[in-house]
Amino acid sequence: MELVQNFRWFETGELQDMGTADGKVVWRGPAGQGPVAGPGRDLLGATIAPAFIDNHCHIIASGIDLGRLNLSGLDSHSAVLDALRDRNISEPDGWLLAVQYDQNRYAGGHLTRTELDQISSTRPILLRHFNGHASVANSAALAMAQVTAETPDPEGGAFRRDASGVPDGVLLEAAHERVWGCVPDPSIEGMAEAIIRAGESMASYGISVACDMQTGRPDLLSELKAYTMALEKGCPIDLRLMIQWGARFGRRAASPEIIQEHIDAFEATGRGRVVGIKIFADGAIGSATAAIYGAYEGAEAEHGNWSGQLMYTPEKLKSMTCTAHDAGYAVAVHAIGDYAADLVMDAFEATDEPSRHRIEHIMLMSDAQIERLAKIGCAATMQPEFLHRFGHAYLRNLGPDRTAKLKRFRSVLDAGIPLSLSSDRPIVPGDPRLAIRTASHRPDSFDSSENLTATEAIFAHTVEAAKCLGDTGRFGTLAPGSDARYVVVDDLLSTQKS
Repeated sequence: MELVQNFRWFETGELQDMGTADGKVVWRGPAGQGPVAGPGRDLLGATIAPAFIDNHCHIIASGIDLGRLNLSGLDSHSAVLDALRDRNISEPDGWLLAVQYDQNRYAGGHLTRTELDQISSTRPILLRHFNGHASVANSAALAMAQVTAETPDPEGGAFRRDASGVPDGVLLEAAHERVWGCVPDPSIEGMAEAIIRAGESMASYGISVACDMQTGRPDLLSELKAYTMALEKGCPIDLRLMIQWGARFGRRAASPEIIQEHIDAFEATGRGRVVGIKIFADGAIGSATAAIYGAYEGAEAEHGNWSGQLMYTPEKLKSMTCTAHDAGYAVAVHAIGDYAADLVMDAFEATDEPSRHRIEHIMLMSDAQIERLAKIGCAATMQPEFLHRFGHAYLRNLGPDRTAKLKRFRSVLDAGIPLSLSSDRPIVPGDPRLAIRTASHRPDSFDSSENLTATEAIFAHTVEAAKCLGDTGRFGTLAPGSDARYVVVDDLLSTQKS
């Protein structure tokens, strides 16, 4: 047995000791009162918490993006084009793919295919928006997806067009998915390597378990094999998966029996588990595709009393939710706008156990909606790092008043809604410490009355994050029988305030 001694517990400040064996907690209690005495690892009074849990991220995408051109530090069209030009020279083969594109930082807004064609009109070039809901393509990428002036907008998306009606390269939601779907998929071995690479990155942040929120986007069976392979090869974090609805119930889904065989192999590793089904209801604020009541700043409402993009009709969203629910799954639904949030709550209420499910993001919520969500009883997962990284985009698209009230941590927690914190990486780097600092010290553009305490934020990134994955007792507590990984959190608690 290994002893960890002389530490303070983050929730109470009590001085404690802990005994561990084989990576599990055997006991934890008041210092000097454990069943085994003797020398151990002396933490010298440092305050610890369970290792962090990221219950909403995109693991394979995170690993792959670590090798792509990152545009996050650039603030002009010319800087982006220079970076693309350099990468086109240094890595001339295949698609030229860049991530963390953000038109909100550039005078003149979006780049278009015209500018990208100056880099190359024959090599496909694709810039993915930081929020993952939009991109910009050059002519070669559009041609690969067979997008022409005659191509209609897909349901739940749009090809932005110039004055003559020709797509200008800006792709929103389902249109973005169509073109990105032409990018060659990595091999199973390549995906496994990406999972391990992402796991190593997350472990360096003190994360012990992470949940992929879109498993099966290109091919469910291949991804399940890759996740199994990654665990067998020693991925340093435990893995949880939310399967994309269409990959389990859509027309192209494999038979339930074959899917279950692959799930069984993944779960037989002892370190992986499928925890539910993922559905997208709307888009994102940064690309003005989140479904919001009213209009975006400087525009008029697009659909009568609301604006943005819905991935499905309200009836279809409700049907999909009920299908997954009736099959025994927990359902997690992406809802960033307040209009989308109402439709998701309608869908949950159509089931006979709405509290089984999760609502993801809920960035824009009224008092009445928070009260309604509390009555439903489902969990809510939020990503504080968004406020730190993307405040400029929110101010541009929503204005200061609505921006100030985004992600109402305090109101949600005080209403009794189970609240967990996560990252949505690779949308952001995914540092839990930055998330906790942001949740307890919201940036200047955001209402400080919605702050959590640092202790509450740590709790939401550990105990509550584990709970909504069904991992209570396994992770997030340092209780007897749970995972023994921990993090020192004195730096997070030193400036604690509500």
